[in-house]
Amino acid sequence: MLASRLVQGAGGGFRTLCAAVLCGVFVCACIAAAGDAQSPADLQAQADALRARNEALASGAQASLASLTSIESRLAQARAELASFRSRSAQVRAQRQRVGEELRVTRASLRLSQRALAERLRTLYEEGNTDVLAVILGAGSLDGALSAVETLDLAATQDEDLLRRARASSQRLARLSSSLAAKQRELDQLAAARAAAASSLAGARAERLRSIAALRAARRANLGTIAGLDDRARRLASVTTAPAPATPAVTPDAPRLPPGPASAGVTTITVSATGYALTGRTASGKAAGWGVVAVDPSVIRLGSRIAIPGYGMGVAADTGGAIVGPRIDLWFPSIEQARAWGTQTVSVTVYPN
Repeated sequence: MLASRLVQGAGGGFRTLCAAVLCGVFVCACIAAAGDAQSPADLQAQADALRARNEALASGAQASLASLTSIESRLAQARAELASFRSRSAQVRAQRQRVGEELRVTRASLRLSQRALAERLRTLYEEGNTDVLAVILGAGSLDGALSAVETLDLAATQDEDLLRRARASSQRLARLSSSLAAKQRELDQLAAARAAAASSLAGARAERLRSIAALRAARRANLGTIAGLDDRARRLASVTTAPAPATPAVTPDAPRLPPGPASAGVTTITVSATGYALTGRTASGKAAGWGVVAVDPSVIRLGSRIAIPGYGMGVAADTGGAIVGPRIDLWFPSIEQARAWGTQTVSVTVYPN
């Protein structure tokens, strides 16, 4: 009963998690099938939906980990109880063997005593009845007569006492052997129940581990899809044609980040800067806005302040799969401003964070 309940509970949770993973795979397949015909806003909405989905998958993985911890605790307890029952059963089995050997010896002694008594009776029968008076009259002296009588009484008493003790010992050992056999059967049944429970818990543990691995794989796949969606949205929102020589129109009250004082580590690097206009969250968790710059972290460290000619100050707060090497993306509040910037080759100054 315990095994069936454990298997049913584990199977239900695993099926729920599998459904969640399959749902995420279906969403990714629908996104892939949509192609590049979608607008940047559509792509961003899909990325946000996958981010929300990843939060649900993370919650599911956390719940599975908590359940796994409980299962492992019960599994360890069941295995410890199983080992205890098996050890006690082995001790009772050894005790039964000792009692059985002692019982065989006692019964053999009883048979020998009975055989000796039977032999003595047969001898008396063959030689005739020897009464006490005949022994006394046949004795040469009074002491001899008394000694002969005492010998007859002692032999009879010893025979009776030996037989009585042998029968009592045999009966006691037989009862003890029966009791030990019943105790061993009980211990074996308890051990079998614990073994079944441990097997069921081990199966539930394996299912939890598989579900956690599936959830993590789905989250990793979603992260890759999100990065691809962000890159495609950024590419669609940017202008890759040669820019007009005019300086792009910048919102007068756009927030700026003042450069910090020059210090060791300040570098100048020539990059290809592309404008884009897209809302949402960046890789660092910040909301997209003026001054947010997408960089390759191996070229410009995240968190660095960047002075961009014609744009102003920015912060390296985003990444992208298509941003590799000396490339950066600059955020603009409108498609028109991003189109006016286009793609330019500029020398930027990087201030360490």
